[in-house]
Amino acid sequence: MTQLDPTPPVDEAPVALERKSRTWLWIVVGSILVIGIAFGATSMLGKSVVFYKTPTEVATAPGQHVRLAGTLVADSVATTPGTTRFTLTDGTTRINVVYQGSATTAISTASQPGTQLVAEGELGTDGVFAATTLLAKCPSKFQAGSGDGAASQ
Repeated sequence: MTQLDPTPPVDEAPVALERKSRTWLWIVVGSILVIGIAFGATSMLGKSVVFYKTPTEVATAPGQHVRLAGTLVADSVATTPGTTRFTLTDGTTRINVVYQGSATTAISTASQPGTQLVAEGELGTDGVFAATTLLAKCPSKFQAGSGDGAASQ
């Protein structure tokens, strides 16, 4: 005599199909997240990376906001109240720089000829680079000159 099983057999196919659907859903959602994070990281990195240009490169592109990196020319620093003027070179081209504000921290740190300076700003049509930010490259640190005379390390 055979005994009848009171519970009918369960069809496993819908459960397996549902698991596969969920797996694909997670794969798609995960892929979208990874692509979104990668896109966001590359776009932010592109905006935060600032390349330095030499005086020769800057001389050919007036009107662009750039960071000018060069060597301080001997005896080129002239300061008046609220304005600092100096010249940067890359050995080929010289660019006169004007900084409005107190640049005493950056310039006093870099008062020796041959010191590397970075000036952020634009080259005018008159050939003078109007700097909005100054950085003095020192062997162990950067010091920024700001409009209020404060320095950051």
